[in-house]
Amino acid sequence: MCNKVSYDTNNAFRYLIKNAANSEKMGQLHEQYSLWRENEPGRFMKEPKRAELQRFFSLGNENAALPVLLQGASGPRLAQLTWGFIPNWRSDRPKDDPLKAVDRANKGLEIGRKTWNSASETMFDDEKPTWRDSAHDRRCVIVLEGYFEFHYQDEVRYPFYISPADGDCMAVAGLWDIATINDEEHLTCAILTQEADETLQQINNGGTNPHRMPIMLNSKQFDQWLEPINQGDDAQIAVINKLIATPSDRKLEFITVAKNDEHMVENNEQAHDSFEYKELFIDLKELNKYLVEG
Repeated sequence: MCNKVSYDTNNAFRYLIKNAANSEKMGQLHEQYSLWRENEPGRFMKEPKRAELQRFFSLGNENAALPVLLQGASGPRLAQLTWGFIPNWRSDRPKDDPLKAVDRANKGLEIGRKTWNSASETMFDDEKPTWRDSAHDRRCVIVLEGYFEFHYQDEVRYPFYISPADGDCMAVAGLWDIATINDEEHLTCAILTQEADETLQQINNGGTNPHRMPIMLNSKQFDQWLEPINQGDDAQIAVINKLIATPSDRKLEFITVAKNDEHMVENNEQAHDSFEYKELFIDLKELNKYLVEG
């Protein structure tokens, strides 16, 4: 599971502008970014409030507004989507019994508060209606600074921070949707995950669903990942599955970071600073050996 992240909205939007596929798309994204900075956010963005734009450590249950790239009707769009997925079919529907409508709305909101990840292996399955529609035509790119995993050793938790070794942003695959509940639009997203590689399996060894990791995307994959596909088109689905199965060429750095008395990471700059735990069995030098080897 990936439910602890770091993000910086301004950095993310600048990263997406810089990595646009061509000058036209770069211009579109730059215009959206400029309007947002001038407090004209539009439908997909929120007013830029400093406390919400950057989180050094953010838990999924905070339902933060993550910086996202999605495919709009007229081209790429910058967006801030609430982390906690609510599928469109959770929208309000006319009901004979008003109490049932209230219950439906509350259930939809409650689901979104804890649905942070989606498994890539089943996102197209007919048995998974939560994800199926979005997997076909509402995929997105979520831009992070990095993410956190806790390693368990002798019933003690040790926080690891995982981020690109080059210091740039990390783009991961996501799904998004829009639900209307109590006359309010909820634009939400989830991070797409896959089976963890050997390195991540060493770190992510606890909880009820260990050994998962977010799917990293290279900037050259963004357009293909965002392109809608037809429902039930097996050939198009195969192309998307092949894309996300291709390992990213981005190198990652793995460090341990400090924790507080509640064994959590503080939301401050120190969340990204290396902190040594002498009793930890994992060899950080071995995890990061490519940094030495070049």
